[in-house]
Amino acid sequence: MTLTDDHILIERILSGDRSAFAELLDRYQKVVYNVAIGVVGNQLDAEDITQTVFLKVYENLATYNPRYRFFSWLYRIAINESLNAKKRMRQTVELDEEAIRTDSTPEESAVESDLENQIGEALMFLSPENRAIVVLRHYQELSYREIAYIMDLSETKIKARLYSARQMLGRILIKQGLRAEL
Repeated sequence: MTLTDDHILIERILSGDRSAFAELLDRYQKVVYNVAIGVVGNQLDAEDITQTVFLKVYENLATYNPRYRFFSWLYRIAINESLNAKKRMRQTVELDEEAIRTDSTPEESAVESDLENQIGEALMFLSPENRAIVVLRHYQELSYREIAYIMDLSETKIKARLYSARQMLGRILIKQGLRAEL
């Protein structure tokens, strides 16, 4: 999707075209769900968060500033809602690796499965904020600038937190008996 495509879709929604919101939902629902599952680690909670995010998007679309990428604005809402839900839950849950896995062949999946499981378990030991930064950078492959915008932090702070989170993940994985470099 291009910036122009999103802006045209948003204009259609704001002018009352309900089918345009359905298109927006189809376009970004999986992305929002993946952010939520990466933060809360629970399928049902991630589904609830996804619904809440799109309700907030619909209610606040008129406040969206078209000078910025819609995708970043949406991600910011998704991250904030996910972090708020995680704070409300106040418990550790297991990460569903299938929800954030990228496409790979069955052979690659078999080889990487154990490592992915260990990384998923280790991610749950990070704070929800640091986990979100790791997920956005390494699973969603966003730039530091995009993550900074979404998390409402400076790029420098994002880089520092990501560095700390990687170091902590390394220590956790070593404790789990894995000696791979991240």
